[in-house]
Amino acid sequence: MIAKKVLLVGNFGVGKTSLIRRFVLNEFSEEYISTIGVRVSSKIIQIENQEIKLLIWDVAGTSDDEKVPKAYFLGSSAAMYVFDLSREETYKNINAKVDIVKELSGLKNITIIGNKKDLVSSKEIEAIKKLIPFSIDLITSAKENENVEDAFKELAKQTLN
Repeated sequence: MIAKKVLLVGNFGVGKTSLIRRFVLNEFSEEYISTIGVRVSSKIIQIENQEIKLLIWDVAGTSDDEKVPKAYFLGSSAAMYVFDLSREETYKNINAKVDIVKELSGLKNITIIGNKKDLVSSKEIEAIKKLIPFSIDLITSAKENENVEDAFKELAKQTLN
């Protein structure tokens, strides 16, 4: 078995912790509990006939003027940038935010996830896709457990490249 450090990053309140709780524990809570600093969870999964222990770093959400410590990014094998489909401010400057994650982590590819699908219509999702300058890897809903497993499998596949 191999262990891989993966990051979940994005603005505060986009659902990073909810995605992790759904994936690791198959639980969902409506209560918002702000992550302070970083919280590490783990789960063992099978990808391409390999057993991988994902060490999932839930990095505290930031607002635009806050900086995340570079140390959180060191040694990461993959990263997921999560934004909230129902809050434009979480994807408005997504290019610059993803570039910062790439710079801090040294990763070339970042998995892009639009979360909280349950709060928007499919028409709104199509409009958001046109606003964002690159493709969204997956649209998820931690609440309804939609595409959550797939999002983490995508992240795990990135660790093997």
